[in-house]
Amino acid sequence: MDKNQLKNEIKSIIRESLKEMSLRNHVRKIVSEEVNRLFESKTINEAGEGEGNANIKRKAVMNLLKDDKYDHAYLAYQLWHPKDDNEKDTYRSLFSKKATGKPDNDGAVRSFTDDEITKLYELIRNK
Repeated sequence: MDKNQLKNEIKSIIRESLKEMSLRNHVRKIVSEEVNRLFESKTINEAGEGEGNANIKRKAVMNLLKDDKYDHAYLAYQLWHPKDDNEKDTYRSLFSKKATGKPDNDGAVRSFTDDEITKLYELIRNK
């Protein structure tokens, strides 16, 4: 392969990579807009600050936590602010149990408090 062929091949590869990155960014933007639309929907805004709003937020947050694009470790750290690696491990585990609803070794099912749901709602919404 001569110099010009190699140069053209590299340009072609770069062009294709840029197209893929552009497409990924476009999809990311669309997904982000849809998530924002979900959080700003009439149902949530019209529910007010009563018990109905908490249930709507809880359902929305729990559904979004099923999506792999949300880093549970990051959210756990933002929610509980661990002081060391040992606390990080504990909080990641607790977050996972609360997010999945899987029972502990003793059979207890953990769930997020209303305050935790509100904080997670804001973290996800602003992300």
